[in-house]
Amino acid sequence: MSSLPSPSPAMAPEQPSAAAAAPRRWLGLRPVALLELLLFFGVALGLDFWLGAGLRFDGVQPHPFWIPVLLLAIQYGTNEGVLAALVASAALRLGNMPNAGIDQDLYDHLFALTREPILWLVAAVLFGELRMRQLRERADLRAGLAAARQEAEAIARSYRALKSVKENLETRVAGQLRTVFTLYQAAKSIDHLDEGEVMLGIADLVRTVMKPEKFSLFLLNNDVLESVTNEGWDDERDSYARWFDSGTPLFQTVIARQRHLCVTRVEDERILAGEGMLAGPLISSDTGEVVGMVKIESLGFTDLSVNTVENFRILCEWIGTALAKARQYRTASEQRVFTDDALYSSSYIGRQAEFLALLGRRMGFETTAITIRPSGLSRLSVGQRADLAAAIGAAVRSSLRDTDLACDFGQQGASFGVILAGTPLEGAKLVEAKLEHAVRKALPLALAGIPIGFVTRRIVPPAPVPAPAQETGQRVEEGAG
Repeated sequence: MSSLPSPSPAMAPEQPSAAAAAPRRWLGLRPVALLELLLFFGVALGLDFWLGAGLRFDGVQPHPFWIPVLLLAIQYGTNEGVLAALVASAALRLGNMPNAGIDQDLYDHLFALTREPILWLVAAVLFGELRMRQLRERADLRAGLAAARQEAEAIARSYRALKSVKENLETRVAGQLRTVFTLYQAAKSIDHLDEGEVMLGIADLVRTVMKPEKFSLFLLNNDVLESVTNEGWDDERDSYARWFDSGTPLFQTVIARQRHLCVTRVEDERILAGEGMLAGPLISSDTGEVVGMVKIESLGFTDLSVNTVENFRILCEWIGTALAKARQYRTASEQRVFTDDALYSSSYIGRQAEFLALLGRRMGFETTAITIRPSGLSRLSVGQRADLAAAIGAAVRSSLRDTDLACDFGQQGASFGVILAGTPLEGAKLVEAKLEHAVRKALPLALAGIPIGFVTRRIVPPAPVPAPAQETGQRVEEGAG
């Protein structure tokens, strides 16, 4: 997805400035206009008093008092203009009333006295109203601009909210893709038949699905749940139990009743008794066998939800099925005679070696074993380990005598051996040298330098267990009878 462009500075809403605020007024008049009037008439009357004749510039055309009338009307409007006209009239006529001339009648005399004040009032009203209309239009424009800025600000907020939602969705989708991939990788880690490899993969799977801060894995051993994995536990501060016997409420609920516990339920909180937030049985979906328990001791507040509880239920079933299958495979492997490489299995060869050792003690011959154990397997890949095991198995089979038994000692391709029946230790040393030469020759070129240990030993039969004296005597009597 392409990212939306960020709003430009021109689109950002502007804050109203101090100049745009409504000016202060005294009785509907601006204080600055009053100050300007006082200053002007103070200076003008002072000049007239000191430099003029004291007639208030009467007879001067145009009269200087036109200046404040026109300026205040044009600058501030009708109110200030009319005030300037009244102050100018008072400054002109108060104490300055000329007498009528010989050729003037009453009306001519009144006209001469009121001509300038009337013209000032008319000009103040005319220019003041023009200014007021301009101010009203400007106020309307400012109101429209403020509304437009509010709309732009609302649009910008909506845009930012939409962009944030889009980015969150992109992050969530990307996170879901990563989570699905991580979950797939974690699921593969328990998709094994070896019980040890399944145990190693369980921790990754729990971390991926639940994201817990602390969790533990318990396996069922007879009638006791024993802890085998503890992650996030602090030995100094945490005092969680490491085992639960069959008499504890947690064992009875999780294992016997096969219930999942969640701390959000009052009854489950009482059963958990501070041991965790979630607990569930590991049940095989194929056989219904209960093999253990997973317990979440600490989980983030936002991570605990209905979906989390359901995911935990599925996780327990998933782990239980994998562990049960691994145990079934282990049981089946112990009963096999041959491995996948056509070698005798470790369980079978163990019984045969014990039998040969006992038979040799009775018949008077020795049984020896040669162990072949490569080292540094942790640095090899899975494919290289398979190639190494195949090469060693082929070399062992090709070097055997008719009475020798080749076997896998059951450590996932990490240990092989040969049982030599009727061969003393000196003769086994010769066979060891022959085997070492064959193995080195069969190794791939990339694995030619890997260290391989060869150990020859004599197989000693177990000591016989003496029967109780009473039982032995009874058997002797029965035989005598």
